[in-house]
Order: sequence, then structure tokens, then C-alpha cells
Amino acid sequence: MSIDETARETRIDSAGASETHSRQETVREARIDYLPRDPVELSRPIGLIGAGNISGMHLAAYRDAGYNVVCICDNSIDRARGRRDEFFPSANITDDVDDLLARPDVQVVDIATHVDVRPALIERAIRAHKHVLSQKPFVKDLGVGARLINTARRAGVRLAVNQNGRWAPHFAIMLAAARDGRIGTVTSADFAVYWPHDKIVADMPAFANMRDLVLYDFGIHWFDLISRLFADRGQAHSVYAAVNSRPGQVIPVPTEAQIIITWENATATLVLRAASHRLESGSYRVEGTDGVVVHTGLSLGGNDVRIVTDDSDLVIPLQGDWWQNGMHGTMAELLSAIEEGREPSNDARHSLPGLALCFAAMESSRRGVPVDPRTVVVPPED
Repeated sequence: MSIDETARETRIDSAGASETHSRQETVREARIDYLPRDPVELSRPIGLIGAGNISGMHLAAYRDAGYNVVCICDNSIDRARGRRDEFFPSANITDDVDDLLARPDVQVVDIATHVDVRPALIERAIRAHKHVLSQKPFVKDLGVGARLINTARRAGVRLAVNQNGRWAPHFAIMLAAARDGRIGTVTSADFAVYWPHDKIVADMPAFANMRDLVLYDFGIHWFDLISRLFADRGQAHSVYAAVNSRPGQVIPVPTEAQIIITWENATATLVLRAASHRLESGSYRVEGTDGVVVHTGLSLGGNDVRIVTDDSDLVIPLQGDWWQNGMHGTMAELLSAIEEGREPSNDARHSLPGLALCFAAMESSRRGVPVDPRTVVVPPED
């Protein structure tokens, strides 16, 4: 969906007035395309495989967007029934994946299971000639990911990944500014997040005991965003990561990480502090040859984004939030791509570079040396 955001613009006068918001402001229409864009036809039938915790976010977004979920599958029929009753009361439910995939009224399958079992389900859905939206992270083996991408291409179906962070409002504006050339060629990107993730997952053993919780389960969003910001440069040359624990954290795995990623003449940094129990915050600064994009808010976003170039200073208010826009945006992009006969921007092949950065960071944190992400295919073993 395209919008015309009303943004505040401050123009630099010929005398070189100081860059402050107190100088005279004018208002103009700044066309920034960052909100989810729905297909014309909303009724294309969707099936969901996996009715666990995250599926509620998916289904809430689909319901609010007016999408058509016709079947929900989970190995626990009670979980499937609960999701059906809460979000799509007229949907069918099943505990048999083959039953869902055999349904002629299911054209798109959202696979929201754990990554360990997901590739086999993706392949089965593709071979049943269904378009697929895979939960992130897409795969734990880049070779498997490439094979699934080729299988989907040969079958003539679309395979996309739920990289929902790309549609979080503050990140969607950032990506749009880079993609549209508003700030020229991106030369650096610096991110920092401080939040109490340890307390959030303390009662979830699968996460509380995950060695690479910060780099992999959470950090994958930032690695994906960085890979998209620097997509025109190809894969990075080096990733260095260090992780640590801190006094006062309530889970036994590392909660702190710092990462440096380099290309020729470009750098990205990422600071993650996942046991920060006071004054939660999240920020970024993306520099280009012609401008800069900056944001400060909470860990998952804030109220506005500022874009500064040589002749303008825009403060753009944001609509929506990470969960609402993110889950809506990933499915909206896939449905629109199917309708328009094109590749979705979240096509699975665009997820592989971010995964390579993530796997390289995990490897670097183990070895204590920089790692070339072009040499990495799988994450290190625990």
C-alpha cells in the first residue's frame, strides 16, 4: 500500500543556518512507500501449518487484513481448534499435514513450525503445488535452502520467508530510503538494542537454554536487514562477533553481543544487550553518500524516523507496529506477487545472505576471530 506521509521538512538556508528543529519549518508531502500493500483480491485461500505461540501473531494480522484462512493444521488438534475459534471460526482444522496439502481450496501455505522440521514441510507443500510462506529463520543449512528455492522454481510456485522485521515501520522506512536512493549509496549502518529478553524467555526452556539465543533467534532480524541495506555490494567480506553474559541476567546463556561486519568501503555494527532491565531502547543510524536515516525508540521501534540530506530534514511519523505490520506485510507481499506474476521481495533467495551473516557471527563468537560469510554454509554445532 502506498501512502503520502505528511512529514516535517526543514530547509538549510543559504547562510548555513544550524541544523536544529527550531529553524523555520515547511510542510510538504513526502512519498514513502513502507506500509504493507495488499493484493487486489483478498480471498485467495490460505492454510496454516503449525498453531504454536507465534501463529497467533500471523492469524491476527491475516484476520485484520481480511485474508481468507480456510484450514489450520497442528499435531495437536486442540491447539488447531483454539486458533480456529479465536481467529477464523469457519476454517477447517486437522492434525494431518497431508490432509491440508490435498485440499484444492488451499493455494498458499504458511508454515509456522520450528526450523528443524520446516524444510521437509516446505518441500511437501511445494510438491503439492502450493505457494509457501516460511517462518524465519528459513533454514539451518544454506545448501538445503538453495535446493528448496530451486524446487519451488521448477514447480512454478512462489517461496517466500516471513522476514517480518522488514515491515516493522521504523525498519521499513529505513529500507525504503536506501532502496529509493534518498541517501545515496549506503556506507555504514549502526544498530543498538537494549531490552530484557532474558526475563521474557525465562519460562520458555527452549529459548532460555539456547546457546545462540541473541545472535540467532533474535539477531537474525538485524542480519537480514543489514544484508538488504548492502545488497548492491554483494556478500560481506568479514564478520566478527563476541558474546558474553552479565551479572543479574536470569537465563544461563549469553545475553550480550557485539558484531562488526565489513565490505570494501562499508561497515555495519550491531550491539545487542538482552538482559537490560531498565530504560529499554532501540536505535539505528544509516549513513549514505547523500544523507542519513536515524531512529530511536524501544527495542521493537518508536514513533518516527528522521531522514536528513543536504537540503532537507524530514521527521516522518510512523503508522502501526512491528507485529501488526510485520506479519501483515510478509503475507501481503507474497499474495501480491502471486497476483501480479512476479517475484516477491521476500523471496527465499533473498534470505540466504542474511543467514550467512548470522552463521558467520555464530562461528566467529566460538572461535574469537573474524569469519568470511562467503565460506559458511551451516551454523556451528553446539
